[in-house]
Amino acid sequence: MNISLTSDDAIRGIITVAIEKKDYEDDVDRNLRLYRRRMALPGFRKGTAPLGMIRKVYGRRVMAEEINRITTESLFRYIRDNKMGVLGEPLPRENQEPINFDSPDEIKIQFDVALSPKKDLSLTKDDHLTLYNIYVDDQALEKQIDSYRSRQGTSELVDSVELDDWINGKLVEMENGEQKPGGLWREYARLSPKVLQDEAERAKFIGAKPGDSIIFNPQKAYGNNKMALESLTQLDGEALEHFTNDCRFEIDGITRSKLAEMTPDFFAAVLGRDDITDEQTFREELRKSLTNPLPQRAETRFESEMREMMIKKVGEVTLADDILKRWLVLADRLKPEDVDKNYPGVVEDMKYHIAKEYFMSANGLTVEDPDIEEMSKLYAREQIMNYGVFNPDEEMVEQLAKDLLKRDENRRNLISRATDKKLAEWVKGQITVDKKDIALNDYDQLMWDDMLKKIAEHADKKKATETPQAEA
Repeated sequence: MNISLTSDDAIRGIITVAIEKKDYEDDVDRNLRLYRRRMALPGFRKGTAPLGMIRKVYGRRVMAEEINRITTESLFRYIRDNKMGVLGEPLPRENQEPINFDSPDEIKIQFDVALSPKKDLSLTKDDHLTLYNIYVDDQALEKQIDSYRSRQGTSELVDSVELDDWINGKLVEMENGEQKPGGLWREYARLSPKVLQDEAERAKFIGAKPGDSIIFNPQKAYGNNKMALESLTQLDGEALEHFTNDCRFEIDGITRSKLAEMTPDFFAAVLGRDDITDEQTFREELRKSLTNPLPQRAETRFESEMREMMIKKVGEVTLADDILKRWLVLADRLKPEDVDKNYPGVVEDMKYHIAKEYFMSANGLTVEDPDIEEMSKLYAREQIMNYGVFNPDEEMVEQLAKDLLKRDENRRNLISRATDKKLAEWVKGQITVDKKDIALNDYDQLMWDDMLKKIAEHADKKKATETPQAEA
C-alpha cells in the first residue's frame, strides 16, 4: 500500500491511496469463509456450499467492504501520523474512475482535502478573559422558590387580569382599524402582561375581563424580547421582523396560578429527598443545589469567550471554499440551497478549529480516554439536572455516561468538548484572567443580553451579505 499527498497550493490537496491485492486478499478470503459458515445457498445446507460458489455470489461485496475499510483506516492514519491539518473531512474526488473489481491488482482512490492554513499564533498576559464567580443571592433564591411554587401549584380561572396572569384568546392582525384580509389569525394565543416590556401596552391588559377585545401593537409591547414575540405570533425570520401592524386580542379566559404551600411534601418534590421538614433547611439545601452547577456555567462562558478571542487571533484566512462547501452538503450538515448564506458561520467555526489545533499541537496537549470519560460524566450530570434532579445518583450518572459514549456522534461531540476544556485550562496560564463576582440573576441577564446582541449582529451580517434587489 502506498499513500501520498499532492498539492498545488497551501490550502487544498489530493490524497491518493494505492491498494495492492496483497493488502486485502487475506482479509477477503477470511471473510468469505465466515460467509460460508453463515449462509445457506439453494441446494446446500448452511455452511456446506463450496467456497468457489460463495466467492461468486458474495465476492464483490466482501471485496468492496474490505477495500472501503482498508482505505478509510489508512487514510485517517496517514492524516494523523503526518499531523495534517484537515478542515472538514476528506471527500472522494469527483470524476475518478470507478474501481474495476474484475482486475483489482492495484486500486487507486483519491480524496480531496481542505488543508488548514499555516498560522503563527501566540497568547500573552496582555490578552484578557473574564472568569465569573456566580453566586446565589437572596433575590435569585426567592425567584427560584417562586418558580417551583408556581410549577407545583394549581391554576384557577379568574374574572380580571393582574400582572402575573396568563390570558388566553384569539389574536387577529389589524389594518386601518379593521381585520386585515389574509392577515395573521391565531385561534389559540397566549400572553402574560408580565412579559410585555412597554408599560403603556401592558396597562391595556390590566383589569381586562373575558370577552374584552384589546387593541395593541405586539412589536412595541414586546420590545427586544423577540423570543416571546415569536411564541405569540408563531412567526420567525423576516416575517417576524416585518410584522408591525396592530393586533386585536379577544380574551377567552384568564388563568392565575396559586402557589404551592411551603410544606415537607413540597420540599421533597423540589429536592428529591424526604428528610427536610423545615423551611430554613430547605432554603439552605436549595441554595447549595443551585450553586453546584454554577462553576461549570462559568467555565462554559469562559470557553465561549476564548473561542471568540481565538477567532480574532486567526484573523482573515483563505480557505478551500469549494471543498468545504461540498463537504457541508455531502455530510448532510446543510442543504445545497442553504450553503452560501450559512457559510460565513462555517468560516468562523473553521477559524476556531485552526487556532485550537495549533495551540494543542504546539504545546503537546492531548485528549485521552479518561478526559473523554470525565466529560461524558459531566455532560450526563448536566442532562439529569436539567430535569430537576439536583443530587443525581452516581450509578445513574455512570450508566448514562456509558450510554452516551456508545454512539459515534455523541463521542465526537464529547471529544470536542473535552478538547475545549483542556485548551481552556492551558489558556488560563498564558493570559490574564480577570475574576469577577456576579449574582445569578445578573449573570442570567448578562447571558440574555449577549444572546440578543448576537442575534442582532447575525441579522446585520445577513443584511450586509444580501444582494440588493434592483428597483423596478
